[in-house]
Amino acid sequence: MFETILQNLMVQFPYWINAIFSLAVLRQVIALLGILLAAWLLQLLLRRLLSALATRFVQTSWLRKFFAVIRQALFPFVALVLSQPAVAIFRASGWDHTFWLAWVIPFMGLWLLYRILSSLLRLNLPSTQAELWSRKVLLPFFLLVGALNGLGFLDDLLQFSLTPSGTQPIMVRSIITGLVTLAIFFVLAQGIRRFLGQVFLPQAGVEPALANALASLVTYTVVIIGAMIALSAVGLDLTTLAVILGGLSVGLGFGLQAIVNNFVSGFILMFERAIGPGDVIQVGDTQGVVQSIGIRSILVKSPDNIEFIIPNSHFLSEMTINLTRSDPTVRVRLSVGVSYTATPREVEQALLEAAQHPYILAEPAPTVQFRDLANGTLNFDLLVWNNEPTRIPALSSDLRFGLWDALAKYHIELARPQQEIHVHLNESKADTLNQELRGT
Repeated sequence: MFETILQNLMVQFPYWINAIFSLAVLRQVIALLGILLAAWLLQLLLRRLLSALATRFVQTSWLRKFFAVIRQALFPFVALVLSQPAVAIFRASGWDHTFWLAWVIPFMGLWLLYRILSSLLRLNLPSTQAELWSRKVLLPFFLLVGALNGLGFLDDLLQFSLTPSGTQPIMVRSIITGLVTLAIFFVLAQGIRRFLGQVFLPQAGVEPALANALASLVTYTVVIIGAMIALSAVGLDLTTLAVILGGLSVGLGFGLQAIVNNFVSGFILMFERAIGPGDVIQVGDTQGVVQSIGIRSILVKSPDNIEFIIPNSHFLSEMTINLTRSDPTVRVRLSVGVSYTATPREVEQALLEAAQHPYILAEPAPTVQFRDLANGTLNFDLLVWNNEPTRIPALSSDLRFGLWDALAKYHIELARPQQEIHVHLNESKADTLNQELRGT
């Protein structure tokens, strides 16, 4: 391959030197500058049109991202489109177009692809990461590909083949085609998932848990189809691959039992609609909001902004409290003990006054239960209702402050811990203790 590349370089070098200073090159340069100028003016008009359409009609986030990608790719796209009529005019006039126009047009296609990919990175990654991938990875890669194409080496490189033992040759072109195909299907799957999970299914009235399950199922299906098409594009025999995977499945099955268990458990949870994104759940001492349900685990964020990654199988084998599955309305209980000097009805009145809070529902109304006549304390429960479980910790704290102020207002004394000590002495020890006390 490298000998062929060197021969092409030696053959084309004199041609380039002679062609640079010819009239045909000057004609192509003028045409190229005209194409770039026309593309720049036309993309300005199209940008304004797209901005007006986006402001007036675009309401969803994924459509805004789509319009943003289009705006970034307008200039190279318009230039690539305008270059085609220019090549047709050169051919019809019998003019040479093989030096500049035929050489620059592939660069325009690479430029267009680079702008699209860099825009997608900026929309989906933090700015520092997007800049790193765009400037340090994508840009050198596309410059290298463009240089190889301009020098005439790209075709030779793409035709280079790898021949694994016992298989048919696999060309570099096929590998790149397979990787690009897989990437396209992966991006397409993510877009379909966002559309179904955030737009279509919620507007159709589907419950969040079921919408997430259906969107995930469609996403995995699209990715699997893309992987199969990519393998076919590479040139791998799917029948041979199935035999190999079948042989490995026996050995891998024992080592991947936990992963398969979590994968199946995730689909059971999603289709059973026991847990869905946005639900407030409690697992053991951990309480938080479900952020997402993945193929292996569920992401739960606590009120302290701590993210817990819990395996899906845990929710099928252990008890889980879902505070918002069918109804987000939750009763909050606050217990208080007062001394026997207090009047129960006054305690009830004080507790109800403390229950005046914006997070407490008017219906069902707050109530007070006289729970117990305990040893040295009268025990009461204040019962209030709230339909935002994530606010329960803050509500409980505010209620305790309110209870303290209300009880102080009615001069109600809180019960204090009491302990009785009983001392049993026989008569001789009692007389001795009395004599010692009299002596002091």
